[in-house]
Amino acid sequence: MKIIATASSALIALLAAPPLTAEEGEAAAEPSAAQRDPDPFPVAEPREGVDPQSLKIAGRIVELGYPPELREELFFATMDQTVMQMRSAIAPSLPADQPGAVRILDEWIEEYVAESKELLRSHIPSIMDGMTHAYATIFTREELGDILAFVETPSGRRYFEMSPAIVAHPRFAEANQRYMDESMERLGPARDELLGRLQQHLSDQSEDDTSPDT
Repeated sequence: MKIIATASSALIALLAAPPLTAEEGEAAAEPSAAQRDPDPFPVAEPREGVDPQSLKIAGRIVELGYPPELREELFFATMDQTVMQMRSAIAPSLPADQPGAVRILDEWIEEYVAESKELLRSHIPSIMDGMTHAYATIFTREELGDILAFVETPSGRRYFEMSPAIVAHPRFAEANQRYMDESMERLGPARDELLGRLQQHLSDQSEDDTSPDT
């Protein structure tokens, strides 16, 4: 059961991580700038120190890269892929003589992922807002214009569209799986070391509290 608990802890930590990077998204086919209205995208509320024009351009980039109708699918697909790789990484450490326990773990993973998706769904708007502000503050207005021009091209849209396919490519997935496998091997010893440090700290603290000089 100690192994099952370790696997569960690892999966919780994994699912709590940011679900999507700035490049892991798809873009639907979009009309050209000339065919769009002058202000087709909603502009995030600017924060202090953020150039409104940069924020406006950044908003267009995010809208093109992460179309609202596809956002949940993109985020959820990334989560599913990551959990699947983590499940494969912990498989060798699961007790072969406890199929019932393994089944319970898999059921728990399914339930936890479903709940996590519901939570993620409620946070997608704020994540998109944060991404918009990140673009607006990291890149200059000229750079943002260049990025937008690229995203508006077929190649730019395909770049966003194919980013998940790159992550799922067998060569990339194999390399990432090796990393996750090795990470899982180190998780147990690292956890034991942490517990040892905490126990030593609490023991020292208890001795200090009972010392006559305190």
